[in-house]
Amino acid sequence: MIGFIRAITAILIAILIQGGISGAVETTPEEEVADFMAGLMTNDSQVIERYMDNEYINFLANIETDDETKARMNEALFKNLKYEIEDTAQKGGAAVVEVRLYTNDFSDVLQKYKDASYEYVMDNLYDDKVTNKKKLSKKCLDIYVDQIEKDAKKETSLEKKVYIPMIEDGYGGWKILLNKGIMKNIMGKLAIPK
Repeated sequence: MIGFIRAITAILIAILIQGGISGAVETTPEEEVADFMAGLMTNDSQVIERYMDNEYINFLANIETDDETKARMNEALFKNLKYEIEDTAQKGGAAVVEVRLYTNDFSDVLQKYKDASYEYVMDNLYDDKVTNKKKLSKKCLDIYVDQIEKDAKKETSLEKKVYIPMIEDGYGGWKILLNKGIMKNIMGKLAIPK
């Protein structure tokens, strides 16, 4: 009889644990968007890894530079980013979240970077820093980050409404179907140097 009670107790505990775990994992589409935005703004590796196939996320995660320059760039890109979740439509295993974004306008960073890096190369044409590819690459990235930081100091902001589609991930959560257009809007129309 004691063995039977232990078996029943073990089964009940397993059911309760499983129910508690699946109840804790369930999230809403709005929570997924909020988690994504918070993870993006803080460079959370778990969030970044889930969306590594996106060109912008990949750029942020894998840019070849020192930690200080990477931190400067992330801080400038996201320091003025704010968002409001305005509406959600959900049907079955699909959802779309309407988000209003407020960020700096970084649309002219790439052109400013090209102009400044060209000027640097021309001014230092006979310097060893220009002929050393590694040093030149680092300097050009510094110029790019400088341009982002300058635009991040501006008072003007870009307001944009984006629609973020997602599907259920099968584990009580949601997967954002992140594309280049969504990320470009989140990052203030920033163009990535090639």
